Amino acid sequence: MKLLTVFALFMALDLWARPVVLLSYFDAFDKAPFNNSEKVALALNERLKNHPDFELKLCALSTVFDKSFAQLENCLKNESSAPTLILGLGEANCNFKIEIAGRNFDKTKGPDNEGNERKSTKILAEGEAAVALNYPLDKMYCSLDQKNRAEIEVSNNAGTFVCNNLAYQFAHYYPEETFGFIHVPSNNCKDLKSKTETAIANLSKMIPEALKHSSQPLPIYKNDIKARRRSYESDACLNEFYKRVKGIDERGLWTF
Repeated sequence: MKLLTVFALFMALDLWARPVVLLSYFDAFDKAPFNNSEKVALALNERLKNHPDFELKLCALSTVFDKSFAQLENCLKNESSAPTLILGLGEANCNFKIEIAGRNFDKTKGPDNEGNERKSTKILAEGEAAVALNYPLDKMYCSLDQKNRAEIEVSNNAGTFVCNNLAYQFAHYYPEETFGFIHVPSNNCKDLKSKTETAIANLSKMIPEALKHSSQPLPIYKNDIKARRRSYESDACLNEFYKRVKGIDERGLWTF
């Protein structure tokens, strides 16, 4: 009887366990005093630690090609069950920059934290040119008010450095996982405190919103984006999101 009671208790605890959100961030790069993705992740962990709907867990990554992907894999494998959402954070420019795709392309303007450089090479020799990220970014975007949405950079190019390398590999090898990537303002930006507070506030709304929705890979080609936008003609915010998204096959700034 005692054994049955203990078993029932463990079953109840498992049923009541909160879903896990796995949040990764990078270490400081190129002699910078810190990486702002770490500051944002730590602040989110403090703000959301008692959230009733999920448990936030952090995963520290090295700013090193391929190694960061292996580290995120290890964090994933250390979870007893699959996280409901896996979200990567990194630095890029001074914007809050949300990503829809990873591209099969590495190119450095300087070495990573272990001295590796990549000279316009493919990440995976036989991999697809680009892979869509699989998270409900459109719904996350629409959890914000119009002012904050207007200040977001909606991006189809995560760069050619370690952030993109991580995003591409994880989305390629784990297409079934709900995984996305967002760039927060870099450590050397003007008005960093204000920009960082905005990033934390945005993510505090976007992460809980993501858990309310099922996920499907984001459209990343022009015609697919147009079709998705047409399907949301009656929803002003979702229509706005897909109006702002550019396909990876469109010419101009967005191409390599």
